[in-house]
Amino acid sequence: MYLNLKNPHILRQIKPAITIFVLLTIITGIIYPLLVTGLAMIFFPWQASGSLYDLHDHHAGSALIGQPFTSEKYFWSRPSATSPSYNSSLSSGSNYGPTNPAYLERMTSSVQDMQVSSLNAATLIPVDLVTSSASGLDPDISIASAYYQMQRVAKARGIEARELTALVNQHIQGPQYGILGESRVNVLALNQALDSYQDSGDRSISSSSDKISDKTPVIFGIRGTDWIQFAIFFILLFALVVPVGRYMVLMYQGESSGVFRLFRNTETWVLAKAGIRPDDEMDYKTFAIALIIFNILGIIVVFLLQQIQQYLPLNPLNLGPVATDLSLNTAVSFATNTNWQAYAGETTLSYLTQMLGLTVQNFLSAATGMAVLVALIYGFSRRETGTIGNFWVLLIRSVWILLPLSIIFSLILVSQGTIQNFNAPVEIQLLDPITDNGSVITSTQVIPQGPAASQIAIKLLGTNGGGYFNANSAHPYENPTPLSDLLEIIALLIIPAGLCYTFGSMIGSIKKGIALLIAMVIIFIPLVGLCYSAEQSTNPFLSHLGIDQTASAIQPGGNMEGKEVRFGVLHSALFAVATTATSCGAVNAMHDSFTPLGGLVPLMMIQFGEIVFGGVGSGLGVMIVYVIIAMFIAGLMVGRTPEYLGKKIEPPEMTLAAVIILIPIVAILVGTAIAVVTTAGTSSIFNPGAHGFSEILYAFSSAVGNNGSAFGGLSANTLFYNSALALTMIIGRYPMLILLLALAGSFVQKKTVPPSGGTLQDHRPLFIIWLVFVIVSIGVLSFLPALALGPIAEFLVQGGMMHV
Repeated sequence: MYLNLKNPHILRQIKPAITIFVLLTIITGIIYPLLVTGLAMIFFPWQASGSLYDLHDHHAGSALIGQPFTSEKYFWSRPSATSPSYNSSLSSGSNYGPTNPAYLERMTSSVQDMQVSSLNAATLIPVDLVTSSASGLDPDISIASAYYQMQRVAKARGIEARELTALVNQHIQGPQYGILGESRVNVLALNQALDSYQDSGDRSISSSSDKISDKTPVIFGIRGTDWIQFAIFFILLFALVVPVGRYMVLMYQGESSGVFRLFRNTETWVLAKAGIRPDDEMDYKTFAIALIIFNILGIIVVFLLQQIQQYLPLNPLNLGPVATDLSLNTAVSFATNTNWQAYAGETTLSYLTQMLGLTVQNFLSAATGMAVLVALIYGFSRRETGTIGNFWVLLIRSVWILLPLSIIFSLILVSQGTIQNFNAPVEIQLLDPITDNGSVITSTQVIPQGPAASQIAIKLLGTNGGGYFNANSAHPYENPTPLSDLLEIIALLIIPAGLCYTFGSMIGSIKKGIALLIAMVIIFIPLVGLCYSAEQSTNPFLSHLGIDQTASAIQPGGNMEGKEVRFGVLHSALFAVATTATSCGAVNAMHDSFTPLGGLVPLMMIQFGEIVFGGVGSGLGVMIVYVIIAMFIAGLMVGRTPEYLGKKIEPPEMTLAAVIILIPIVAILVGTAIAVVTTAGTSSIFNPGAHGFSEILYAFSSAVGNNGSAFGGLSANTLFYNSALALTMIIGRYPMLILLLALAGSFVQKKTVPPSGGTLQDHRPLFIIWLVFVIVSIGVLSFLPALALGPIAEFLVQGGMMHV
């Protein structure tokens, strides 16, 4: 959009933009994290500081961060893709695709080494013991993996098998609250207890010496515990839709009684400082101008923070300036609600940059999308007028929605172990120093610190996705427990789902909003099932190597490459589908290591337009566009002028709707095509063949869709990708928002047409099914050829290879 800086409409928005940006930065980037830190240190000081514990007058480790073990006398942790092993200064998964020859070679070597060292070659190796975790810092192994190693450890230490079995059983952590996550064993805690047990000379042990049974109920091929967790997830989600939806309605309507009075008084003060009258409404053009100026300001500030962070406080690692192209990519990424990260947070950004830059933009970019949605709602709920609300008022009220929810959620995360402090990284002594040919390489591990919980809460609630650490929500300090994982999935879905209720309430028909929610769920559930089934299935190649991939009570089984033991397959698949359905982009597993069909699902969710449930505001806005298209097609079929919510859909509105749908499709396919025919685009591919094509297709789908998740093997921190993806993020964000505003501006001028006998009821089952059909048809027809070259081709190749 061309901005003439001499235009009086633009000049009138510059002062409010600067004033409101500064004030909201102080509130969300300084007061908010300081408040969360203070409360965390009062109520959960141990967890907020990293769950560290001491042994022999020194830090012995964290209850949440794994350590490397190579000695025969210790239980070994999972393989780590970090260098050196379990390098907590830079979390990372392997990002090996399932058909990568290097991955298959690594697995073959790992199995051979494990069989030789375990003295247990006749027993199948539990899959988690030879696969890398998503973070490279997984503190746990499955019960089956602990049992598998007992013969080796017993011989090395001269301990009887019954004693060792009893000791392992003492350190089994069952599913949290008996139902969430996987049963597991914390390797560091077990090895420390093993040392203490031998050093004490006490051979009396009270725990049972019988191994835990691996039997578990299976219903339709799915463990009974997994069915229960699916049920808990949906019950919690749907139970929160109405209260959260009502809360947003009250906030947008300017409720000022009770607790809302504080928000109204603060809002009045901020608007007064900015010279804005709350009742001074805007047409769609003025609304769009204000939005663009405000977002340009955000890009500039985040870019400059990265360039000068070496001169600013709260930089305990003395990090220098970020490269110019990477700084620009990151600034655009967070301003557009994409949160694509071509950097590692632990080694790139200071605490202050994370707070004043990224956390602030997590609030403001989400609030921007929500403000546009409310403007679109006004377009339908009002008639024969020219205004669609005031951007500044709706922006601030959106922040008020996000802020208290983020404070509450931050503290819940801290209670589970997410860190929230301003401490410098902590150096601890490894229990088993890393050696090479007898020489000690390192005997310490650096445990990261920082104000993480405050950023993680808003990254999820605002469907942003930018992680504090490189491994994002797979990192034990971002997502410590199965409960935190379940709540993170709920958090990234609850505002998009609640907005359906908000939409229905504000247009005067809640059932019409719920109809859209039902359509979303109809698409969501089968795709979750497909992803879960694909990831839980066994890989015949690995079975031939002697690897046990069967899900049971003592191991998660399935495809565990790039997944954390505490989550297993179910939580990983559910998170992957939810985060790509909502344009969030946070991950608790490495999508690049998913099976071909497992990786196809999150890719398709992005390409559907991320309307199931969609990013906060923007997702439901695009869903309404699909409704307009569905209504238009239905109108043509029955030979009458189509309408939605009493507003006729005429050529101008249909043109806008068609362009909104076409922009991301064209941008994704053109961007991918350019990348695959240039050396700059293909030289960054990590996994060869069809999977490598999927990495590029996923990158441009994620950037255009403002999602931010990735097939992480693609080396995106290059001039080509930093520039190309920044451009596509802008294309996928601002033209779409402006066109949605234009659509609102067109509808708001129309009069309401009373329903007649021929009006299609837009809340009935027939309409819902028709809407789902239109969405799926457009998505599949647009991207099927590209998907056939990527995940579908890889699936066929893998199938052929597996039967050789």
